[in-house]
Amino acid sequence: MGSRTEHFVDGHARGIPVSPGIAIGPAYLYAKVSFEVEERKLEEDVLGKELERFEEAVKKAERDLNKISSITREKLGENRAAIFEAQLLMLRDESLYPEVVSFIQKQAVNAGFAVKTVMSRHRRIMEASDNEYLRERANDLLDIQERIIRHLRRGRILSAVDENSIVISENLTAADIILFSRRGILGCATDFGGPTSHVSIMARALHVPAVVSTHGLTHQIKTGDLVILDGIKGDVIVNPDAKTLSHYKTKLKRYQRLIQEDRSLVPLPAETLDGYKVQLQANLELIDELPQLKEYGAEGIGLYRTEMALLMQGKVLVTEEEQFGQYREVVKATSPHSTTFRILDLGGDKMLPMGAREHNPFLGWRGIRIMLDKKELLIPQLRAMLRASAYGPTRILLPMVTSIGEIRLFKQILAETIADLEKEGVEIDKNIPIGTMVEVPSVALAADQFAKETDFFSIGTNDLTQYTLAVDRGNDLVADLYDELHPAVLQLIQLTTKAAKKAGIPVSLCGELATNLRAVPVLLGLGIDTFSASPIYLPGIKRVIRAMKLAEGQELARRALQAADPDEFRTYVDKWLEEHACGVSFFLEGK
Repeated sequence: MGSRTEHFVDGHARGIPVSPGIAIGPAYLYAKVSFEVEERKLEEDVLGKELERFEEAVKKAERDLNKISSITREKLGENRAAIFEAQLLMLRDESLYPEVVSFIQKQAVNAGFAVKTVMSRHRRIMEASDNEYLRERANDLLDIQERIIRHLRRGRILSAVDENSIVISENLTAADIILFSRRGILGCATDFGGPTSHVSIMARALHVPAVVSTHGLTHQIKTGDLVILDGIKGDVIVNPDAKTLSHYKTKLKRYQRLIQEDRSLVPLPAETLDGYKVQLQANLELIDELPQLKEYGAEGIGLYRTEMALLMQGKVLVTEEEQFGQYREVVKATSPHSTTFRILDLGGDKMLPMGAREHNPFLGWRGIRIMLDKKELLIPQLRAMLRASAYGPTRILLPMVTSIGEIRLFKQILAETIADLEKEGVEIDKNIPIGTMVEVPSVALAADQFAKETDFFSIGTNDLTQYTLAVDRGNDLVADLYDELHPAVLQLIQLTTKAAKKAGIPVSLCGELATNLRAVPVLLGLGIDTFSASPIYLPGIKRVIRAMKLAEGQELARRALQAADPDEFRTYVDKWLEEHACGVSFFLEGK
């Protein structure tokens, strides 16, 4: 990561937007009070008393979490409360609780020092993991550690902040967000964290604008500073000038109006003015997100990323039964609409514990390449998905496909797995559709051949763009060259849609481009009739679709494909959107 000065320039910090919205208000710099814990040697005759103190502190932590879980269940439902129920289980985890007890007994030390030593060791292991989910769960373990130590010290666990403020902190927990929400906070920003952290999930569920990974913002701000937090772009502006403040006040009013209007769109069909119907589906990766399907009007799951379901327990070889339980819950919640499970997509920026370090991981061992080599990963996952298919419409999606041979080999393994399950008398959908992700130019260029081997296409524009333009989308040095509306990228999308329609198979787009309102009418004109995106973006996509005619999209697509200057085309389509889609221009800054 860059230094603090790189992330904070002229009062402007840039982070990762994880919960959309705009907030303007005073900062509240929230620094948790951490009790210092020193080692104290104990006489043997008081060890029993110390173990009782530890047990009492754990019981008080359990009461805390039960209360927070109850509040969450009341405000957000059972699925969200599961976050805190998982923390409750961690309190008594067989690799933590007995180890603390043993440490107190064998080392003859105070409980606070034992808790800190044991849990810090486990947390360091999690933080050093290549698995992003595990790294972010380390924050849950820190929360548990601090709860127990505070109760041992008989300290209060404070999560009170000033009302109508924007909370700035190095890190927050899901419990903090729940308790802060009762104080009516306007938004929050943290130095650390990622989009799959429990803080991010809770912020989205509570509609609290949030930005994470600001890298040192807490060192550049003080309580009372006026802050603008842009959860759409990931910007945090401290003590803005009058012009910037006026711009964002106008932007906030327009955003609030649009959100109110978008809610009224949820039950309405995604249909153009001339009756062309479009399907809007959701990209999900956590069971916690399932309530958003109904909240935002998703017609099924177009992409369920199974990496989190498979790796959330910190191990690659999660059992078939563990996977089946999760997949079944997802399929049942989504039915009668379909669920599209992408098989484990590791490699690239998602490191595989069994993998070797590669000089260029994005061009290396990843996606379907790993799964065809590692049957011990693939077959249990296939069995779990097939078993879940008995509970509702289910599809399987293959990532990082580059050759038809990969599809054929996968089908052979699938056929053998189906045969085994049928012999066992297990109910499954033996005609489960198999789809190909179009994220490598070779697949788009030969889409007519691939269409003969697959049941559906799903275009992943994130990778398709970076491979087409030879631009690493995570590299700040070349970020300006990453352009999803580049004519070359659009031509590959058009080749894919034409081949799909000729072969009579469905085609959807599941990359970040689907959330770009500037791109929506162009994609519709290119032949995309199913969009899959994070649920919170679906009403905005629907707004654009319902404000246009198909022929208008086709004309925009023609212009985009022929554009010598993509920036000039953006100016044109922005003007078109402003005229047609009720003023969504503030979503369109930059590329």
